[in-house]
Amino acid sequence: MKVAEAEPGQFLCVIGRVPRPYTKNLKAHELQLCYDAGFTPGFLMPAWVSGQVVDIDRITPLFYLGPTWLQESVGGLKKYHVFLHDGSNIALEGYDFRHLQPLLEGM
Repeated sequence: MKVAEAEPGQFLCVIGRVPRPYTKNLKAHELQLCYDAGFTPGFLMPAWVSGQVVDIDRITPLFYLGPTWLQESVGGLKKYHVFLHDGSNIALEGYDFRHLQPLLEGM
């Protein structure tokens, strides 16, 4: 799916991948910018390398809250897309949308 096809308030899903925080290579200042904006930066990790015992065909639902822009770039980007997943806000880059699809189409 493309970023332009997603709307805030929409349920999206990913198959065979799981959202994970991406904080390892970020500076403390960059992380603080994200936390102040209300999210943790993340990415969609393939399920088979996630370190969890999960079915690689598992459907993972994500609730799209919408895009947010930071005042400074974090990891080279200022725009992130925030999702509610497992009780926390995780933000993905627009590039991760290639793995997403509307939840109803994925079932």
